[in-house]
Amino acid sequence: MNFKSPPFRGALVSSGVMAFSGLGDAILYPILPIYGKELGFSAFWIGMFLSVNRFVRILSNTAMANAIGKLGMKRVLTITAAVAVMTTAVYGLKIGLIGFLFARVLWGLSYSGLKIATLNYAAMVKKNTAVVFGAAQSIQSLGAVFALLIGPWILQSLGIQNGFILLAIISSGAILFTLLLPEMKTRGQSVLNRKTFYPNPINLLVFILSIGIDGILVVVLADLFSANYDTTSRLLVAVSSYLLLKRLFMVGISLVVGLISLRLSPIQLFNSSVALCLLSLILIAGGYLVLGVTMAFVFNAIVVTFSPLMGVSRCSDSTLQVISGISTWWDMGASIGAFLGILLIEQFGREKLFLIIAGLIATMFINFIVQNGKRNRAVL
Repeated sequence: MNFKSPPFRGALVSSGVMAFSGLGDAILYPILPIYGKELGFSAFWIGMFLSVNRFVRILSNTAMANAIGKLGMKRVLTITAAVAVMTTAVYGLKIGLIGFLFARVLWGLSYSGLKIATLNYAAMVKKNTAVVFGAAQSIQSLGAVFALLIGPWILQSLGIQNGFILLAIISSGAILFTLLLPEMKTRGQSVLNRKTFYPNPINLLVFILSIGIDGILVVVLADLFSANYDTTSRLLVAVSSYLLLKRLFMVGISLVVGLISLRLSPIQLFNSSVALCLLSLILIAGGYLVLGVTMAFVFNAIVVTFSPLMGVSRCSDSTLQVISGISTWWDMGASIGAFLGILLIEQFGREKLFLIIAGLIATMFINFIVQNGKRNRAVL
């Protein structure tokens, strides 16, 4: 592997840009479900704020991929990093529902550009690509780890408004990182909406997984563990700790599994992780919350790391097209799950809700295995 190659350097540096850019978004997930009503937001608006950025990405991924094809990855990353810093600062201003909603929309647009450009840098590395994807995913998660580790203390010490302003100042490191990015041509690649939204087996699988783990599970953590804590401050620390654990797994597991892929094939690691994600949701349904949530976050980290590679290696379309598609389907699932999660757990309860999700994942997983088997036989 050529560690000095522009694609490799671009993948790592752009991941650093993402790490700094995502500080404000990461801390919202434990803050809003617990303090949202004190800030004057109803349960509906809390769900909306936590999911609208993902709904925006459903529509913006294709547009951002085409922007990267025309402007280049470095320019798009520079612009979207600046917008991301601005949105974090806006969270600290008393601007009401509409202003907050607009900031979340801007973050959604920003994240589309950040993610697709970073994945495209990684996909341009020709040898040991799985290692690069693992390292990139690991670096990206460091920002959220910092936010969840230090963020609650900052917000409780300085207040929510001043705390977000400080996080925005720290986030400005993203703009400095863009100066280190290599400029690489994307050869005028174009991305088509009809292909982005095509429900192929990998897209359907990541869609259901993201509904369950990156959507519903993340936003109902406070509900799952509320009976174990007698004050909101302790519950905030607990929920932040689990979200921190999720990000730590993204940092450590992604890197380690990327190295393991030098000996085991990425498809073996991917399939095993999906199966264990399925088991984790069954454990949550059965009341084994700590074990189930921990397993879900561990093995979801592997699925997130390798799903773009699964698509790129199994599709003849351009890397921008494939990455746009997988990112869009992941965002659709996570946005639907985040928006409906609190309402669904109130309607169905923990056991029934997570068993339903597990059944849907099992169905899409079997479909993915069958279709992948047919493809391999066709190649032979």
